[in-house]
Amino acid sequence: MIYITGDMHRDFYRLHSIEKNKENMVIILGDAGINYCLNEEDNKFKKYLNDMNIKLFCIQGNHEERPENISSYKEVDMFGSKVFIEEEYPNLIFAKNGELYNIDGKTVLVIGGAYSIDKDYRLAYGYRWFRDEQLTESEKEEILHKYSGKHVDIILSHTCPLKYEPTEVFMKGLNQSKVDKSMEIFLDKIEENIDYDKWYCGHFHTEKQIDKLEFMFGRIKLFNKDEFFPKYNRNGYEIIRDTYSQNEVMKEEVICPKCRSKDISVIKGDGFKIDGTDFIGIICNNCKKVYGFNDVNYKPNCPKEL
Repeated sequence: MIYITGDMHRDFYRLHSIEKNKENMVIILGDAGINYCLNEEDNKFKKYLNDMNIKLFCIQGNHEERPENISSYKEVDMFGSKVFIEEEYPNLIFAKNGELYNIDGKTVLVIGGAYSIDKDYRLAYGYRWFRDEQLTESEKEEILHKYSGKHVDIILSHTCPLKYEPTEVFMKGLNQSKVDKSMEIFLDKIEENIDYDKWYCGHFHTEKQIDKLEFMFGRIKLFNKDEFFPKYNRNGYEIIRDTYSQNEVMKEEVICPKCRSKDISVIKGDGFKIDGTDFIGIICNNCKKVYGFNDVNYKPNCPKEL
């Protein structure tokens, strides 16, 4: 199976629900956090991930070094195009920007990179900032020249076209006029000049769909399918995400809004990720379903749990 998810930032807890075998692959839409420290800490982390026995297909984000800038990476053929791999960690695959891959029978164009809005903070306080976080002008021109007027099935990027920017999740107090949006402007040109069926991106730590574009963050989907994973929990109950609001369900007498059964359990968050009421859903033992709430107020940078 092939899965897809958003930024991980070195937190790979969500992979534990995926069966550990080399037939399974997870596409990560940037900021995996694998090439971040650039020292022995990275090597320990890579060994841990490689030993999970799941292939990871990583798009370049903005909070990580490009694999082509690391001497241990070699460019090899895979999925009908070029990727970067270290021999010691063959399950960790890094896409090459501007390459067209054949994945699950679909043509897939990869365009990584984005601007770090916290660049000045990182430089001032000694945190990692990567000079090549965005595509160069020549890289952009080459991609536009190569694919304009053509059709690809799926586009994978880290950031999004400017026209689709999710302004509702912008950091409060940040002067947007000082944010370099050249990558988003470039992706506008890609969106206008390339015919595509589906576009996945990450970067903004939100989950939503606009037209054919989908923002992904903490949850996993089956690649090229509008289906979350896992679909069932360990007890065989079907998971139905974002179904009801807390106000609809959390009243004096808590009952299942679907079948009206009282044989239900309330699911709470972990107490750290949510502002306000931390109920995230209910389990109905009569329906044999888990219903997630659609109005849980997760704190910034905290992935949804259902």
